[in-house]
Amino acid sequence: MQYFLKNQEIGDIVKPKEMVIVKTSSKYIDAMKLMLERRVFSAPVLGEDGKVNTVLDLLDIVGYIIEFLGLRNPQTLERLRQSPKEFSSVLRNSGELFSQSTIQTVLGTNFKPEKLVACRENTSCFEVIQAYNNLVSKVFILDKRNEIINLVSPIDILSMVAQNIHYLGIVGKRKVGELGVAIPFKRCYRKDERVILIIKDFLSENFIAAPIVDDRNRLIANFSVSNIRTLHHDFDELMLPVKDFLEYQKIKEKRFVTTINEISLFPLTSTFEDTLENIIYKLVATRVHRLWVVDNEEKPLSMITIDSILKLISLKSMEIDS
Repeated sequence: MQYFLKNQEIGDIVKPKEMVIVKTSSKYIDAMKLMLERRVFSAPVLGEDGKVNTVLDLLDIVGYIIEFLGLRNPQTLERLRQSPKEFSSVLRNSGELFSQSTIQTVLGTNFKPEKLVACRENTSCFEVIQAYNNLVSKVFILDKRNEIINLVSPIDILSMVAQNIHYLGIVGKRKVGELGVAIPFKRCYRKDERVILIIKDFLSENFIAAPIVDDRNRLIANFSVSNIRTLHHDFDELMLPVKDFLEYQKIKEKRFVTTINEISLFPLTSTFEDTLENIIYKLVATRVHRLWVVDNEEKPLSMITIDSILKLISLKSMEIDS
């Protein structure tokens, strides 16, 4: 598989996508509405100098929300816990002001040029896989004039792998429990945990998704940073219990939802007995970012992400003749 990935060019596998580029002078609410309509969760940012220097993603939004509300301050957190109604009122009054903030203000001192990674159409899939990390989930494709013309995401490459699954050889038939492709998740939350506290953890502990469980610790939902994409100025929604937030979001976003990949209340699962190729087919068919590995009682044990699969199959030790 490594040999195949090194000889497969990005330009041959990626279909043209409608690009969304936001300006540093754009208002937060306008940028978020545009990204929601186009169904993208990150976008290159065009500076006043006419150059693209970084990427805006939903974790940037989370960071600004936390800073804007002062949630790094223990006293503010205590106020939230002791007087939730009062804090909801603060959020409601802050939402309109926040929504009018510019993207430059949102990025603030968290300006991260390392999030902007680009390649050419003749770059190999193997090289692009190596570029993906905690900060980089999209690699942008440049033309000869160094202008962004397209992007490649992990699901694009995994879809190509699914179409050429025979290159995995016997590895594709092996169980995920044997391959080490399942990775630990950092936190698990009960259905009544407030969304604002979950996203605070996302930022402080550097993760972007968590399983949501019921009172018997059974998986009932998936909450990720992408679930705040409908948040425009109704900041008091962040005080909702996470399950209620997801149900309300489903109603708000109904006119945008056309496929299964946005149904957070019905998370897709796997077990350690599933084969690697079955996992790949499931991810590609549903276009979700992760599967939760559960036990016989539907309790979450770990997760399998597209990135963890791509990193695994690009290893030399995964070659057919090894």
